[in-house]
Amino acid sequence: MSTTKTEIAQAAKRLVSTVPFKTITVTTIMAAAHLRRQTFYDYFRDKYEVLGDIYRTEIDARVWYCGDYLRWPETLHRMLAYFTENRSFYQKALAIDDQNAPSDYIHGHLQAMIDQILTDLEAHEKILVSAAYHRYLTQMLATNAFATIQLLLAEPEADAAQIEDHLHLFLADALAGLLDRFRVTDNQPKVSGLLTKP
Repeated sequence: MSTTKTEIAQAAKRLVSTVPFKTITVTTIMAAAHLRRQTFYDYFRDKYEVLGDIYRTEIDARVWYCGDYLRWPETLHRMLAYFTENRSFYQKALAIDDQNAPSDYIHGHLQAMIDQILTDLEAHEKILVSAAYHRYLTQMLATNAFATIQLLLAEPEADAAQIEDHLHLFLADALAGLLDRFRVTDNQPKVSGLLTKP
């Protein structure tokens, strides 16, 4: 990401954490970034796109390997740590209920990430899962993961470690059950590290 784009994104992030989103405009973002207003449009269409870019850039830096299912516990740990560290920003960002809201973007990203993990698991473990069930499982796991993130952010004294443990167990059970049900042969070994936390 260019330095200018980063400056714009970080200025928007600071504003979202401190003032109501409806009062934030391109002008206020660029004033906070100490840049010309017109420069904004070299990088973003609108203030909603900035929020999506903040999430995508920061989460990609944390979990660039997220499609590797053998590393999903580490992915989970780093994602929840990221949301905990950025609690104030995401409490405000996820409260935005407009078109192109950050919640839609984050939920969509979780679906894409889980789809990659399941696809990698199916190829690596040579299991046969119908496309319809794969889609269903992806949607269910993404919805649960997003609900967990909301729970983590909603509770002021949330025990992040306990919430992570609970989501980890839920996902581990789902993946272990998937392997048991769809494994092609019974003599293949269980996945090493499948139930191991980072």
